Amino acid sequence: MRVIEAFLASVLLMSCLALIPAQKNLANSTENLDSVAQNVLLGLNDNGHLAKLIDDRDWSDLKGSLESALPLTVWFNLTVLDQNMNVLNPFPISNAGTVSAKIVSTDYVCASQSSDYSVYILRLQLSQVGV
Repeated sequence: MRVIEAFLASVLLMSCLALIPAQKNLANSTENLDSVAQNVLLGLNDNGHLAKLIDDRDWSDLKGSLESALPLTVWFNLTVLDQNMNVLNPFPISNAGTVSAKIVSTDYVCASQSSDYSVYILRLQLSQVGV
């Protein structure tokens, strides 16, 4: 009876392990970083939040917003440009040094909702840790 019980327990365990999806290969995950960057920037710019942070030159809150929106395994570097392609942020908005040779760069355009209309270009670079 114990042998049958052990056999059924092992069959149950193996069937549970078969249902768990295999972990994605990290090399393929860099293909999705472009869509992750676009989705994060779209989400943060809801109701003009990003443009307000840029108007106020609140770089630390901008960095904090990105850190909370992105997974911990993703490195980021953000550069804020004006319509004349001049860099506005005086220091790098980043969570660490470059961790990989595979970097995805995404440009996002947002507009200020203040009385003096400004257009900003956000260049977000992402890289997966360990790739």
